[in-house]
Amino acid sequence: MTFYSPSDSKFTRHYQEEVEMVFSGIDCVLNGELAVYCSSELTTGLRLYESLREHGLKTASELKKKMGQAWFDAHIFQANVRSAKKFAESVRANLNNGALIITPAPFTAPGWSQPEYLAFWETLIRTRIEAVWFNQNWEFSNGCTFELVVALDAEVRTFDHLGNPLKRQQAIQSIEKTIDRLSAQNFDTSKLRENLGHLRAVHAHRGRESSHISSEKSSTYLPG
Repeated sequence: MTFYSPSDSKFTRHYQEEVEMVFSGIDCVLNGELAVYCSSELTTGLRLYESLREHGLKTASELKKKMGQAWFDAHIFQANVRSAKKFAESVRANLNNGALIITPAPFTAPGWSQPEYLAFWETLIRTRIEAVWFNQNWEFSNGCTFELVVALDAEVRTFDHLGNPLKRQQAIQSIEKTIDRLSAQNFDTSKLRENLGHLRAVHAHRGRESSHISSEKSSTYLPG
């Protein structure tokens, strides 16, 4: 039995209004707590590159043109969504401490551009997340590498799919290796390179901060 039925009302909102509306729903669940975010490939990543290689293509747009949007959705995006959901389930089981788990996989916002999605997830990570876990092969994903940069810049704890800490230098080396591998096959790595540049900047900034703190501690006068 239902007492109210959804209406067919139409609403026109600005992007920021939609973001605030979504966050208000998330905050109803979090209720002041911080959650664990599970980063996983969705629109890019290893699955996409393997399909491109199989079909002798170089870009996602070429793959969509050759195989059709429906095929791309089923074999790339939805396959990644299923993998992302399973990963979130595995993180919940691994933690086994009642932590709130967030996976971006089911979320859809018709009309949003990719940068608008990324801006939304960046705000979420910076304001409502205590740790980010990265699914296997995260280094092939434009979105995952971006989320790693955000998490490390915000000093949010980062872990790989096994629960091992994922440190800045390790992440830099992983992305560098992936870029070399994909570039050798003439794939477009511009977004990975962009995120790598951001990550190197974060690494350098945090390194200078650590050096400054160490210098201050060593020069502090302690009376005998």
